[in-house]
Amino acid sequence: MSFQHLLSFLSVISLVAAAPRAASDVTATEWTTDSKWTPYNVDEGYRGACGRFIYPSEFGVAISVEDYQPGLCNRIVSLKSGEKHAFSQILDVCANCAKGDLNITERLFKYFNPDLTAAPLVGDWELANN
Repeated sequence: MSFQHLLSFLSVISLVAAAPRAASDVTATEWTTDSKWTPYNVDEGYRGACGRFIYPSEFGVAISVEDYQPGLCNRIVSLKSGEKHAFSQILDVCANCAKGDLNITERLFKYFNPDLTAAPLVGDWELANN
């Protein structure tokens, strides 16, 4: 893991530690496999469904409406595609995603594949902070 990715991960962890959780929140999950990931552009910044701004420099994900629960906001997810692995944070809801699929910020997409036209990527993900 590069120093830059480590700093991004640590900043995400600090936000998660402050996020309140209800008793009914989602608990441990299995890996969601063969998930389709599409990039989305947050322009200069965009307020996601989880209530905070998402910036173009972030590794952020939006989960499907079907998967969404308020208790998932700001949770860390572990993602892997091919030989690459990354951690990200649930920051938004994807209205056009099927259950299990994700919209991922362009920066995160480019980490896995620098060609944005290669969408969708196929990968696996799970909640990382159970």
